Amino acid sequence: MMISLFLVLGLSICSPCFAQENKEAEQEIEGFSLVQYDDDGAKKWKLNGKTAEIEGDRVKIDKISALAFGEEVTLKLKAGQGSFDREESTVRLEDNVVVKTIDGTTLRTDSLDWDTKAKNVVTDENVTIKKADFEVKGKGAEVDLEGKSAEVKKDVTANITSMAPSYLGTADKQQTTTITCDGPLEINYKKNRAAFLNNVEVEDREGNLFADRIDLYFNPETRRIKCVVARGNVRIVNGENVTYSEKAIYLVDEGRVILPKRPKLVIQNENAKQ
Repeated sequence: MMISLFLVLGLSICSPCFAQENKEAEQEIEGFSLVQYDDDGAKKWKLNGKTAEIEGDRVKIDKISALAFGEEVTLKLKAGQGSFDREESTVRLEDNVVVKTIDGTTLRTDSLDWDTKAKNVVTDENVTIKKADFEVKGKGAEVDLEGKSAEVKKDVTANITSMAPSYLGTADKQQTTTITCDGPLEINYKKNRAAFLNNVEVEDREGNLFADRIDLYFNPETRRIKCVVARGNVRIVNGENVTYSEKAIYLVDEGRVILPKRPKLVIQNENAKQ
């Protein structure tokens, strides 16, 4: 069923602050680049812009592109415009914001805030996340670079593309499974797991499944879904028949559903209805 500073302008600095300047005068610069390193000399993040306008502690930037480096993950960020707060080391990105990871996951939204110290990106806007056979839409999101995790806050809809199981006679054809929930959706890349929480519904050609929580488990090599586990008040609706269980396990490659813990099947008798 079923994510020391150097200002390359002819100026250089040795700490997270800028060279002294006339703050009363507005400065506009073309070909803006900013890099931060950690104490060991490793690059933490890099930010480029087509033009930059400096006003006090804030730098307004057009055509932003950036890289954020983690232990195992690198984020690529792009936006039409934004600003950098030099005191807080935060970046505001706006206008067609795109965040990509090296494994091919892409997040798109209208605006987001990037905290270079906390190493995360946050937005309250609508988001779309795409990853291989997995596309998610929702409201609000947070991606933790170091923790290799992401969360979509609410109103979640996920579309999952997979091959139809062989017992349907359509093994070479793709099928789409849609999962909705009130949220949040929690994605843990270290554990290769995505958890849909609160009022979860799964819909595909075989019927509908309802549960309190559904976990998707990904193959760490292919990044494709290998197993789906539904927990809490599980209800599977197939036509007029309904199956109740506290847990359901769907093995994607086998196209097989396992219902442990004494499931209850309710069959609607057509003759009885008459």
